[in-house]
Amino acid sequence: MSETQKNRYPFIARLALKHSLIQQDEIEKAVQACANEKDNEQALKKYLLENRLISELNLKRIAAAAKTMEMRQKDIKFGTIAVQKGFVTQTIIELALDEQKKILAKDKKAILIGNILVEAGMISITQRDKILKVQNRLKRLNQKKLSHSPSHENKKEAQVIEQQVSNQKKPVTDNEPQDSEIFTRGIKLVIPKDTLAAYISKTEEFDENITVQEIKQILEDRYIVFGIVDNSLITGFINSSGFKAKPFRVAKGIAPEHGKDAKLHYFFDTDHLQAGQINDKGVIDFKERGKIPQIEEGFILAEKTPLKKEQPGKNIFGDPVSLPSARDVKIKYGKGTRLSKNGLQIIATTNGQPKLSWSGIFSVLDEFVTRGDVDYETGHIDYQGNIKVKGCIKNGFKVCGNHIRAQEIDGGIIHAEGDLSISDGINEAVIYAKGNVWAKYIHKSKIICMGDIYCTKEIVESKIENSGACVVNKGKLIHCDIISKMGVYAKDIGSKLSTPCTIKTGTDIFVVKELARLKEQISDIKKNIVKNKEKKQELEEKNTAEQEESAKLAHIQDRSQIEQKNTITKIASLDKISQIEKIKEMKAKLQHLKQGAKNAEQQLNTRFDTIDLLSKEINQVEETILLKQELLEELFFERGTISELAKNKPGVAIIEAYGTIMEGTLVAGKHSETRIERNCKKTQIKELMFGNPDGNQKDKWWEMRIAAK
Repeated sequence: MSETQKNRYPFIARLALKHSLIQQDEIEKAVQACANEKDNEQALKKYLLENRLISELNLKRIAAAAKTMEMRQKDIKFGTIAVQKGFVTQTIIELALDEQKKILAKDKKAILIGNILVEAGMISITQRDKILKVQNRLKRLNQKKLSHSPSHENKKEAQVIEQQVSNQKKPVTDNEPQDSEIFTRGIKLVIPKDTLAAYISKTEEFDENITVQEIKQILEDRYIVFGIVDNSLITGFINSSGFKAKPFRVAKGIAPEHGKDAKLHYFFDTDHLQAGQINDKGVIDFKERGKIPQIEEGFILAEKTPLKKEQPGKNIFGDPVSLPSARDVKIKYGKGTRLSKNGLQIIATTNGQPKLSWSGIFSVLDEFVTRGDVDYETGHIDYQGNIKVKGCIKNGFKVCGNHIRAQEIDGGIIHAEGDLSISDGINEAVIYAKGNVWAKYIHKSKIICMGDIYCTKEIVESKIENSGACVVNKGKLIHCDIISKMGVYAKDIGSKLSTPCTIKTGTDIFVVKELARLKEQISDIKKNIVKNKEKKQELEEKNTAEQEESAKLAHIQDRSQIEQKNTITKIASLDKISQIEKIKEMKAKLQHLKQGAKNAEQQLNTRFDTIDLLSKEINQVEETILLKQELLEELFFERGTISELAKNKPGVAIIEAYGTIMEGTLVAGKHSETRIERNCKKTQIKELMFGNPDGNQKDKWWEMRIAAK
């Protein structure tokens, strides 16, 4: 058969021949059988499947390739027309076709050549649409886009249409008003800017002989295809004399409806901690932080109001009109809680303290109690709830939990998600707390916390960094390095025999370090997600290759079964006496076919096992990506919460000593610092701004001012 004859075949038939998926005589027979069918291509697909001439997988693959080939052929014609009209040169068209081919090979995505030329600034949108109209492609693309359920093999082209032709229906004209007006045949057509309706009215030049179909053609020429009124109403418009003064709504779209965001309603105090409460003498009592909430089993911690989903509309051009999506709220529940049957309530499953973490997880925390010290007998303690140690946390032992209470710390390492309360003292410890720290004394320790540090006796040779205040109302600060956002309050600061203290206030070093830590964690997780996505892509490529090989083996099986049937039929038709040699030959062929089919089946089973393993690996990688993305969301939430807390609680650069501040003490605020030149009694040091507060930086300055209390 000549190439000219082959080129008359549908694309799908030509591709099947090209890839040797079917014999030439078989495809010729199939094409002839379907020649008189209305939908020739669909009938051909059905014929190939029903007669087992090609596998379903291979048919889907070549159908998708056929659509791409068809689009490429039309785009080649597009280029010819563009050159003929003088819009571009042939060289530009060839470059655009090469670019289209590269994108298709790399991203498996077909992009119209017209859009490539528009994006490159080689032709205008109007020029592109003129050529598409000449090719009669705009109308057909629009019709495909309006289809409610495109077939599987048309999905790729439907996606291309959705992405690239969404703006082609509404014509583009220079200096078009917000409500575009068109005059033709004595009719004024007005399209409001929201494109949810179209109105027509009569002018003085109205052609009374105009027909309903001509008016509908005017609308179609303007790509108005949705919501057009009945013919009887258009007839009424033509015959009525009242539509010169008022417009007639000839088409009406569907307006979208706004949705509502989901909301969480809390039934407990999610932030009971207070900076302190004023006592009867008018002084802030930093020990009084508010009552810790306690609940019982069955208590409803929170309830969700579900989102109301937005309803998309459709304009008169048939395009969907969407609104911003309503935001959902994900309910996260942890230890001591459960989700109600309707998925809208979080319910306590135990008695304890309700807690909402920075990452939005609800939990009810009970308490872990040790009978004595944390030492070799207990080992490290890592518990999600509250911890009570009835003895000492010994040197080198770690305790991690929410609120932590202990008698004493002697060289321990503490990580508290909430408060740390020590009955006696803290000695040579390393402490990180997201709440407050209470102790009688603190010696040679490093403490980083988000809340206040309250000490009744003394803090000696320690490094303190906190977002709250550092308070030693009745005691001393000796040889300390302190950075406290909300100020430092002590009886005495420094001593005659010790190295002077360095105190900085008004600066939130805790938040700075936390944000840096979160930034590093977020960066690591993002890299991990990228790595897993690359792994997923690699596995999917392997899986695709295995499926292609499986399809080839399945094709061998299909062909073998057909040939076996034919061979058996031929054997049955032969004379058992006169054609015995021919029968032997045919039986040998049959055996060979059976063996080939068996080998193909064994290989196919091996391929299927490999595909199953690859699919499991892909699922595992997808689960890993999902978990990492959820963790990333929690870290983003935590980062936002910390930033918001820091923003809503500005620092206070103040230092107060109710006894003596020793000379040599370095005190600093956010913008200035000073060193105490002589001993000061009952002193307040505060950073003040001077100059014009509304002026430039050079018009104002800050000083640490010392005043008597």
